[in-house]
Amino acid sequence: MMRRRQVLALGLALALGGCDRGTAPSEITLASAASLRAAVPKLARAFEASHKGVRVTSTFGASGDLERQVEAGAPVDAVLFAAAKPVDKLAASGRVDAASRRVVATNELVLIGPAGKRGVTFATLESLPPGERLAVGDPASVPAGDYAKTWLTAIGKWEALRGRLVFGSDVSAVLAYARRGEVAAAIVYATEARGIGEIIVLDEARGPEAPHPEVVAAIVTGARGAVLARDFLGFVASPEGQGILTGLGFGPGRSR
Repeated sequence: MMRRRQVLALGLALALGGCDRGTAPSEITLASAASLRAAVPKLARAFEASHKGVRVTSTFGASGDLERQVEAGAPVDAVLFAAAKPVDKLAASGRVDAASRRVVATNELVLIGPAGKRGVTFATLESLPPGERLAVGDPASVPAGDYAKTWLTAIGKWEALRGRLVFGSDVSAVLAYARRGEVAAAIVYATEARGIGEIIVLDEARGPEAPHPEVVAAIVTGARGAVLARDFLGFVASPEGQGILTGLGFGPGRSR
């Protein structure tokens, strides 16, 4: 855990490469959930195209780990996390501007498995053959894992599966377990499963108790790039930004 936090801290520092913090910023640095690895670069390029001379950089990781980095004073201008909880914790401590908080996209939770492996569903997970495992994100730091725990608890499967779980450090790691065939199934966001030939979607979390994953963003309090970061989040919420996210499989955002 300590090594992972050190790596994240280094990543945040490198993301600032060359930015002169003593002048008016033409660069903003984001702390973004691992599930946004495909989305943020596309959003950044589109934003930069309409803001000449501006550069958007980002470091990626588990939202819970990034939240702790921002709480410790990591020099970022805005956060885009895969759940409300880590953003709200930062707002409660004053590390992000609560008034800037917005839900910029939504997602869905799905069960995936290696291509060619069919039959298992959320309802039948405990019937996996002996020795086969289920990968989920670490609920303590990975929103996808927290959503998975909430869902499995709601459908009465969490306790039965606890001894067969493999925890990933972020949702990308969970996906990798399934892609390599190291687990029988994994729980990830629907956007993670798009266009991945090695895996198939086995089931979707549906029903009144199903979690509703959100991508929540906010401006870091006192950030030098706060004005530019606010413009960027406004772009993400704009029709053009939402179009980019929709094209990647995300659902629409909301004002709060």
